Amino acid sequence: MAKIEKTFSASLTKNTDKGGAWLGVVSIKDQNGEGAASYRAFSNASAGKRWIKEMVIALTPRKSIKMISNGELDEKEKPTTFVGEVIFKAEK
Repeated sequence: MAKIEKTFSASLTKNTDKGGAWLGVVSIKDQNGEGAASYRAFSNASAGKRWIKEMVIALTPRKSIKMISNGELDEKEKPTTFVGEVIFKAEK
C-alpha cells in the first residue's frame, strides 16, 4: 500500500482574561490538506499538555511531541502559547 505524509499539529493557548482557561487544539491533516481538528479547555497548562500527549499516542506512530513557546508572555513573565508539530507517514 502507498504511504502518505500526515501532519499532526497542536497548540495550547491561555485566555488572558482573569480566570481564563487554556484552550487545547489538535489537528491532523494529510498532504492534500484534508483532516480533522479537536478542541478542549483546561484549567491549567499541565492538563492540556497531558491531553495533547494522549492524542499524539492515539493518532500517530510517535510517542511525544515537542511543544515550544512562541515567545508571548503574560504579566508574570510566563508563556501564554505553546505550539508543536509531528510529521509522519501513514497508510493511505
